Amino acid sequence: MQASASRLPAICALSAAGGFLLWQALSYDRAGVFEYPLDDVYIHLAMARGIAEGTYGINPGEPASAASSVLYPLLLLPFPGTALQRLLPLFWNFAGLIALAWLFGALIARSGASRGLGIFLALVAPFALNMPGVAALGMEHTLHALAVMILLTGFWRYLSTDKIGLALVAGAVLSPLFRFEGLALSLAVAGVLALRGRIRAAIALGLAVIVPVALFALFLMSQGLDPLPSSVLAKIGGKYGGFDPFLRLYANVLGNGGYVAASAYVLALIALLHPAVRKDNRLSMFAMAVWLAATAHMLVGQVGWLGRYEHYYLVMIGAVLVMALPRFGAVLRWMTVAALLVGAGYHAVSAWNDYIWTARSVHLQQRQMARLAELMPGEEAAVNDIGWMAWQRSGPVLDLWGLASAETRRARTQGPGGLPAPEWAAEIVARHGARYAMIYDDWIGDGIGSQWRLVAKLRMINPQGQLGGYQVSIYATDPGFEPALRDAVRKLAPDLPKDAELTEVGAIE
Repeated sequence: MQASASRLPAICALSAAGGFLLWQALSYDRAGVFEYPLDDVYIHLAMARGIAEGTYGINPGEPASAASSVLYPLLLLPFPGTALQRLLPLFWNFAGLIALAWLFGALIARSGASRGLGIFLALVAPFALNMPGVAALGMEHTLHALAVMILLTGFWRYLSTDKIGLALVAGAVLSPLFRFEGLALSLAVAGVLALRGRIRAAIALGLAVIVPVALFALFLMSQGLDPLPSSVLAKIGGKYGGFDPFLRLYANVLGNGGYVAASAYVLALIALLHPAVRKDNRLSMFAMAVWLAATAHMLVGQVGWLGRYEHYYLVMIGAVLVMALPRFGAVLRWMTVAALLVGAGYHAVSAWNDYIWTARSVHLQQRQMARLAELMPGEEAAVNDIGWMAWQRSGPVLDLWGLASAETRRARTQGPGGLPAPEWAAEIVARHGARYAMIYDDWIGDGIGSQWRLVAKLRMINPQGQLGGYQVSIYATDPGFEPALRDAVRKLAPDLPKDAELTEVGAIE
């Protein structure tokens, strides 16, 4: 590795870190406080708190598979329920981002790119692949992308030396434990081992990948849960096409950010079929494994919501393009460079328009919902955004969307004719004895009970950023609880932060 190339990992890491710190600073400026731009972060924190206290779930003694990652809640176990625990997602994501960008920069150095092209890639790739934006979300996706990058680093070394190293094995095993989508690339790499005559090694690697995931599924079933987390089943079902590959492909291409994922897929296919790549056995095998995993993602996975679901997908395709770029002709090389610039611009504009405002929205909405719950300690709350409520834990939380409740998920997505039954949410709320609800009306629809009393609405002034809705309706699901709920609303309303408005509706007859 030349002296100039040896600096590419540091350049790439500094570029990624700079973007991360910039987004954090701008987000803090908009919100006035530190906040994550996803309520989902608090779901993982709540799951970690539950695990630390002896329950795999968000409510004590009530098993629930609300986390979409096997490993991520375990990394959040220290300091459960405290301000220090709340900072753990920030720590893990920043550390994961630096490691991810460093490894990507090292791959650029190995690619044989010219000095100028190498520096360009090291500076632009973190933004083109949305590394800073996804890390700033505070979820498990950066650590999943890091595991994928470790696997690809080990895979390239194997293709170059025929030696199976720790990086290949560790990356293959850890990737699906951070996100189940990682199974595709890990098994594709095992398939390449088999194609190259390493049958026993391929079988051993395949088992090392599959067995931990299978054991986790058995653990969930031992808790009386579905073998896949309810959070996964809830987000991929219903209007998102379920597990029908044609509907999934349709949703992924035409959904939010779908053209970025589709464009990356086309570039991966071009790289796979390029004559210069096909002549290089190492690179063709590398590209084939990534292309197979990318195909699986487009047919089974998900795209969208601040670009987090397809992040690892872009990273692995980016790795193929970096390795293939020096072998492309001038026209295709410049087309790829232009695509990277467009991708970087797209993610920067998306961050400017959405990310840096969304933490403010979470603070003005979900945080204030949790504050209202604090005024009614011990009462069970029915909500469709469970994160802040579950981590704050002023009382039990009844999930009306299904991330933490198979009962709710099935009622919402598997009613007669595939549609929810009228007042399905009201029936579940009555069974659980939750006496108030805070929901997006359009999410629950006909599930709202005819006996529910609308008490207040939580609105946002100058709403911006990505949320499920900008207005939360607050109901007394038990008419007898209406006076206590109104009293709590009146106590909180004068003490809301700027740009949040809690307005009482109606009056007790």
